[in-house]
Amino acid sequence: MRVSAQLYTVRQCGDLADQLQLVAACGFSDVETTGLHGLTPAQMAGIIFGSGLSVRSAHFDWEEFEERFSDIVEVLNLMECRVAVMPWLAPQVRPDTAEGWRVVSVQLSKWANQLMDHGVSLAYHNHDFDLIGEVGDTPLDLILSGGDVFWQPDIGWLVAAGLDPADAIRRHANRILSVHAKDIDPAGGTGDARWRDLGEGAVDWNATLHALASTNCMDLFVEHDETADHVRTLQTGRSFLTEQLAGFE
Repeated sequence: MRVSAQLYTVRQCGDLADQLQLVAACGFSDVETTGLHGLTPAQMAGIIFGSGLSVRSAHFDWEEFEERFSDIVEVLNLMECRVAVMPWLAPQVRPDTAEGWRVVSVQLSKWANQLMDHGVSLAYHNHDFDLIGEVGDTPLDLILSGGDVFWQPDIGWLVAAGLDPADAIRRHANRILSVHAKDIDPAGGTGDARWRDLGEGAVDWNATLHALASTNCMDLFVEHDETADHVRTLQTGRSFLTEQLAGFE
């Protein structure tokens, strides 16, 4: 598993080129991108290649899949990226019934099959709203039931929802391509006050990484939703995960 950086962590740090420069300065060689940055596929790919970083995975919101699907395919090909992730449904379009989530699942499967034609796998990224319900009947379970959409677990959100990440990982082990490595202190407040730099929260990383070792997980993307110190978050996350992974060798 590679230790990579999620650009959402540094979204406040200038434009795409600035964000990539910061990530590289913190020792990363691989990233996961977020959206199209208001750029054409050629412009975005040019900035990526100019940074010297490799794009392991790319996030695109539901609206981008609906409105710019051909641009998504083009930029993935240009960036030589083989994994796309749909990470977010806005509250106003978020289903509140099982049938609504089945509709979401069907559409994601359609996009997954279209992307497969281009050698790209599609994964779904969870928050907490899609983990509500009995095991086997959550929105996440419905999305993964089709078999052609993979899963990118967000470890912090699993804990926020009261779940054991290792158990959840084992339940869907064959669907996991990567994870968002995010730490949380559930007793540390509400909203963004809960998030912590890696190793400083409540996540049992030893158990989580052991569970991931039995999956096809390729990347651990360091993430913090609202860090006050971007450099510290990135450097702490990279060194913490690198040390943890060394114990598996």
